[in-house]
Amino acid sequence: MGFADPVGPATHARQVIEPDEQLLWAAFGPEFAYDIEGLDALGEPQHIPLTQGLETMGRSGPATPPELTGPADESGPPSRGPDVVVFGDGPGCHAHNGVRHLDPRGGTRSRTWALTSTRLLVLDTRPTRRQHAGDSPTSFLRRTLGLGKELVDIVTDRTKRYGEHVEGVPVAAKPMAVYGTFAKSTITEIAVARRRTQWRTRPCLRVSFVDGSGLDLLLGVDDESVFEWMVALSRGDR
Repeated sequence: MGFADPVGPATHARQVIEPDEQLLWAAFGPEFAYDIEGLDALGEPQHIPLTQGLETMGRSGPATPPELTGPADESGPPSRGPDVVVFGDGPGCHAHNGVRHLDPRGGTRSRTWALTSTRLLVLDTRPTRRQHAGDSPTSFLRRTLGLGKELVDIVTDRTKRYGEHVEGVPVAAKPMAVYGTFAKSTITEIAVARRRTQWRTRPCLRVSFVDGSGLDLLLGVDDESVFEWMVALSRGDR
């Protein structure tokens, strides 16, 4: 980890866990998508033609629909696809209910998926509003003078910077809030699995719920050993 690296997901997650709660693992996952019959990739209702439904029968396991990864780009490699895939037999399943109020592609880069000893959480930064001064001549002059001072400070500043971090200033994690939660009691299994995408089959961490629905965490990772390590952490192994 370098000085310029952002604050990690575990540091973000520790802001919201309870004193008697143990954090097992945490990972960034800004975007998720749906693989639920009757819904499109963004969770909107869709009508699947009968012929298409017949074509998907007998598949070996949950597969990412083509629209999740986006079209091929002739000028570069294909999109890596979503960080997490929410799957289930239909709308209203446990996995769907836990995130249906969230925008699949509306998360910030800090959107975090975290497992604790009691629950699975979806976290993100709290929305903030920037306060603007009034547009009176006095406030305009004050802002102008302030801008001039900032420019002088930038020119004369010799402070070392490492990405978003500044020498001598404590690194602060962005304030996080819980936007989704699944009780640990509703999770039946956490295991390494494989998910077929438009381009290839990839390893993932599969979180299965009591009704057969679940979450496949791809996280942009193709190293299966990473997910095996997360499975061990899920059991509390250190």
